[in-house]
Amino acid sequence: MRTIGCIGCGNMGGGVLRGLLRSGGYALCGHDHSRSKVDALREGASAVEWADTPAGLARACDIVIVAVKPHQMAAMLDEIRPELGPGKTVVSLAAAFSLQEMKEHAGAQCPCVRVMPSLPVIVGKGVFALCLDDPLLAEGERAELLGMFRGMGMAAVLPEDMFPAFSSLVGCGPAFLYLFMEGLQNAGIAMGFKAAAARELIAAMVEGSAALALREGEGFAGLRLRVCSPGGTTIRGVNHLERTAVPGHVADAVLEALRRDREMSAARKP
Repeated sequence: MRTIGCIGCGNMGGGVLRGLLRSGGYALCGHDHSRSKVDALREGASAVEWADTPAGLARACDIVIVAVKPHQMAAMLDEIRPELGPGKTVVSLAAAFSLQEMKEHAGAQCPCVRVMPSLPVIVGKGVFALCLDDPLLAEGERAELLGMFRGMGMAAVLPEDMFPAFSSLVGCGPAFLYLFMEGLQNAGIAMGFKAAAARELIAAMVEGSAALALREGEGFAGLRLRVCSPGGTTIRGVNHLERTAVPGHVADAVLEALRRDREMSAARKP
């Protein structure tokens, strides 16, 4: 049985470990500055084992997932580097930290992988981008990693130069969507709904709308028009959103996130 460990067990790292617990078939361990985060990772009779130190986790694991902030990544890889080498694979969940930077800090003998996650991994509905460009990765390892993340949602292999775009669109996307949902909830409250009832109705509506889009394969514009009757209530609301440039503002928000990703990458370059 392969052993997988994660350094950093917050939203993303903890979500990945919880997803692997649900999938089964792995021995799992975790390390975090707060042990309670690791102790909380249980699924039925299965649990994530605590590792006392990052180096101890790296020593014990076949696949080492590092889920710390981008500005902490270099120091963390330096710390665990003595435990890395052939037979180990390092997976980074950090944005704006390149594969080349990983290789510089993890060592030349250890295969390195970049994965971009999204927050819904917590409920087994993550969307992941995988960069499997490291030539040290064997074909079997590539297939294993892709299958591992597909067991927690949707996973796609992308070239590394598309990672900033993926992070800005899919990684940041839930926050943009939640802000829109918050606006809907405020409108519901203004019309007389209790906050909790409005929240539940809106979340179910978004879930159903996403499921329909995935099933039908139709463009978003076509699905929108299916809701808009001529001269009706929906088209009036949609026209207001278009007049106030909401679709353009949404696109601008994604592009601003992309600019910030590039700023973060540039700030570390000498």
